[in-house]
Amino acid sequence: MKSRIYTDINKNKSMLIPLEKNFKGLITITGPTKSGKSQLAEFLIKEQDSIIYIATSKPRENDPEWEKRISIHRNRRPNNWKLIEHPENISDSIESIVNNESILIDSLGGLVEQHLTKKDAEWDSFQIEFINCLVNNNLGIVIVSEEIGWGLVPSTPIGHMFRERLSALSLLLSRHSKKRWLAVNGTAIDLDIIGNFIP
Repeated sequence: MKSRIYTDINKNKSMLIPLEKNFKGLITITGPTKSGKSQLAEFLIKEQDSIIYIATSKPRENDPEWEKRISIHRNRRPNNWKLIEHPENISDSIESIVNNESILIDSLGGLVEQHLTKKDAEWDSFQIEFINCLVNNNLGIVIVSEEIGWGLVPSTPIGHMFRERLSALSLLLSRHSKKRWLAVNGTAIDLDIIGNFIP
């Protein structure tokens, strides 16, 4: 009986499909750790003719668990995807990409981590430059971002800064997105269907 109920429920679910060829615009995917957000991004973009993967996180030689996670992502990527690893200036990297390319940025947290030493004014300038770079082009871009505001309050000043900057930037990007997804427990949730912007 349990199996039959599960089958009947799934019959009513719409099938998740990759993005149409040559899509343009910004798509944001957020989710907590181990939610499937990166797999969702990879699935959505996989049918594009030419894909550039921007990996924002830097290696951590003294953190085996982190290196293991990076290796999982690396091994999952198709060999024909082009790779840009933790660019010093991500806006310059994106602006150098031609219009027939599609971009997957994974993840926003790695990008924010690179800029934690910036003062607030410098960070604000970076945010404006980055957002303008994403929206003022003719590219198809998928960005993965961590949902970290659901967890514990950070106990250190730098942890608090990371959470505040990442959450604020994720919100700004969501406001400029053509499509917004949330990944939770391996399930893709279409925020544009079930949600509304808060005024």
